[in-house]
Amino acid sequence: MSKYYSIRTKLIAFMLIATTIPLLASISMTFIQTKTALREQALEENKRLIYQASTNLNNYVDNVARASLAIYNDPTFLRNLAKLPGDYRAVAEVYTTLQTIRAAVPDVFQLYLHSFVSNQSTLITNPFPKREERKQAYSDSLHGKTGDGGSDIWVESAHMSHTYGFKAASPDDSPRTVITLHRIIRDIPSPERLGVLAIDLNMNSIVAICSRLYDPAKEQIYVVDGQNRIVYQGRTEIQSANEAGHLQQVAGSTLEDGRNLAGSARNAAGHFEQDQSMYIYQQLGSNYADWTIVKQIPNETLYARATALTWNNAMIAIAALILVIVATLFISIRITGPLKQLMRYMNQIQAGRLHVDIRLSSRDEFGVLARHFRDMMDTVNNLILREYQLELANKTNQLKALQAQINPHFLYNTLQSIGTLALQQQGKRAYTLLSSLSKMLRYSMRDQTCVTLREEAEHARLYLELQQERFGERLEVHMDFAEDTLSVQMPRMTLQPLIENYFKHGADVQPGKGYISITSRQVDKHWIVIELINNGPAIPEDKLIEIREWLQPQETESSMSSQDSAMSESIGLRNVVRRLALNAHPGMPARIEIDNLKAGGVKLQVKLYAGE
Repeated sequence: MSKYYSIRTKLIAFMLIATTIPLLASISMTFIQTKTALREQALEENKRLIYQASTNLNNYVDNVARASLAIYNDPTFLRNLAKLPGDYRAVAEVYTTLQTIRAAVPDVFQLYLHSFVSNQSTLITNPFPKREERKQAYSDSLHGKTGDGGSDIWVESAHMSHTYGFKAASPDDSPRTVITLHRIIRDIPSPERLGVLAIDLNMNSIVAICSRLYDPAKEQIYVVDGQNRIVYQGRTEIQSANEAGHLQQVAGSTLEDGRNLAGSARNAAGHFEQDQSMYIYQQLGSNYADWTIVKQIPNETLYARATALTWNNAMIAIAALILVIVATLFISIRITGPLKQLMRYMNQIQAGRLHVDIRLSSRDEFGVLARHFRDMMDTVNNLILREYQLELANKTNQLKALQAQINPHFLYNTLQSIGTLALQQQGKRAYTLLSSLSKMLRYSMRDQTCVTLREEAEHARLYLELQQERFGERLEVHMDFAEDTLSVQMPRMTLQPLIENYFKHGADVQPGKGYISITSRQVDKHWIVIELINNGPAIPEDKLIEIREWLQPQETESSMSSQDSAMSESIGLRNVVRRLALNAHPGMPARIEIDNLKAGGVKLQVKLYAGE
């Protein structure tokens, strides 16, 4: 039996399937539900945090813008712009106003003022202010006099600080990242531009606000302007080209769509997933800085707790599977072990060892089964000793009795032929016939059930030699046995009774010359045919039908015995049929077929199994 069909294999497979599928389903459902819950929780928490941060940044920018309004709150500031640089009092008052602005905003790094009226530029930084006469502001793009359609106040995105064209106070002063609030100074209510003010702000407040929004080891935070340029990003103070390009690639279009939907309200908010990360964004809503806070949370960080929980469940599942496998193996061995032992006993019994000592001491159903099987085998052994062995002995005795039935008829005919020769005083011929008769008697008295066709053919030749002596020229004999058939085993004394039927039923009443032919041939790989043909009288049709019926292979001895009363004639043929049935190969019974020939005579064929 294949191991794939054993109870142990099926039990192990069933237990593994029954355990694995629910565990895997539970782990998968837990992981999915945990991911969903963590995602929703993270979204709500981060939206609140980013919204609060956007409010703080908005307030920060508004405070800087309100602080820059000090130039209008000082009634003498606008007049002093026209008096520079010759009026030292005006210079001092302008300086005082700028210091007021600087004091109002703690993150001011430096202030730059340019007066279009007096062509005077002023830079206030540590340790001393710097002034010089210029015909135009430092940068035409920021402080030029072109166009009046834009806003009077705006915030420049993060950039590296510079000295607005002034000489650096110290060669060691390195630039830093700043944002700049630009304001155009007008002669209110006249639209005439008197000057421009630039306030460079350190990133400290922005860093302080944004640092509370993310975990630098796992997440990233960005503050971007309306063109998606990075104002601030976590971990570094100012963006690298690769970082800015990556953010523009993965989030640029989504942020732009959100801003367009928000319109003038400038309060776009939302989230999206891309590049194995979740992005949550919130627009500030400031009138001065079109900024958007963007927080990037990688999926491995977002679902870290779900992954950890899943791994814990997986470890528990693996431990449970190992326990199930061990328990299943133990149970299967306890169940299939006695079965395998019982199968080994059965194989030994099948091999012929009927007295196997069956020992299974378990008290469960298998032990009961083994004890019942042992009792059954004891009963079978007793039946075999009492019935089967007795039946074998009866068959052996029966076979010998069948063989003995041939001898009286044969001896009578043979002795009659030899007696005739003795009366004719043909001693040499009589001696030859007596020698043939002695060989035949020795052959018939051999204690041997089966012989080869070669031996049967020789016995038939001796028998026909005696018959030719009796009939003389009135009998023609033809014998031709194929060489490849002579080694086939068959019951002893098979051919003589079949030949003898011709002399019993046809030779004495046959007018003219008699003819008998005996041949053998192999019809396929495992069967041979022995054919006997004579020119005797045909068998009547009703008798032929009756003979064909009882010539059919019989499966039981009782069925053959039931036909004995109907076969008072043809004793020799009946004996041949009985002996062929008793000695037939299992599942390969010999067959005898008989037919009348159209030209006259009878044909009889014996089909024997030649073996593998």
